[in-house]
Amino acid sequence: MKHQNKVALVTGAAQGLGLACAERFLADGAKVVLVDVQGEKVKAQAERLGEKATWYAADLSEIDSAMAAAIVAKAVDHFGSIDIVLCNAGVIHTADFVDFPEDQFDRIQRINLKSPFLIGQAAARVMIDRGIKGAIINMSSINAILANPSAVGYAVSKGEATDGRYGSGAD
Repeated sequence: MKHQNKVALVTGAAQGLGLACAERFLADGAKVVLVDVQGEKVKAQAERLGEKATWYAADLSEIDSAMAAAIVAKAVDHFGSIDIVLCNAGVIHTADFVDFPEDQFDRIQRINLKSPFLIGQAAARVMIDRGIKGAIINMSSINAILANPSAVGYAVSKGEATDGRYGSGAD
């Protein structure tokens, strides 16, 4: 039980990879806060997972620092701490580059980029204040290094490693 008595917060946790990660944290002994825009679905998943799971419904396309703090506070208030943050929530929209809608570009950036930044920042503040050696994990994608031209907003939100491991594109 490598995460025994740890508290993990997972965004995008109502289904798919986020739910699988939450289930794995539970199997490894953690208590888990599942966060998702799909309120009824995330609530049902948390209830299915039992007393070591709770939920928070949040539309991360509307993220601000107050929402991020409230999401982190849910973990602290319910389980007494926060040790792990896994920012998994993400969206994609496809359109030809020249026709890519600005509102969709902005929505993708708020969910895929701004929400991990603000939630990670809020969690880090709690971890620092409490002396917790925690982990903040932000999901990426192969599109960070191999972009699909019809998914420009998604590719931009996933970025590229800047430490040279994948190359900078410059010689």
